[in-house]
Amino acid sequence: MHDLIIIGAGPAGITAAVYAARKKMGFIVVSKDIGGQTAWSGDVENYTGYQFITGPELAHKFQEHMQHYDV
Repeated sequence: MHDLIIIGAGPAGITAAVYAARKKMGFIVVSKDIGGQTAWSGDVENYTGYQFITGPELAHKFQEHMQHYDV
């Protein structure tokens, strides 16, 4: 039994997972990859906290953030 099921690991799904982990909720993330469409993007401009970053770099940052909270 889970408190939350998160579908997708794009920016919104990852954010939901980090918040759920911080609240110590029981949850799962269902996704075939991390980063969603972001991981396939060449350049990402004006993403909150980054003026410019590549999609794969941002997906890697997502993964690091999730690992910090044991997601």
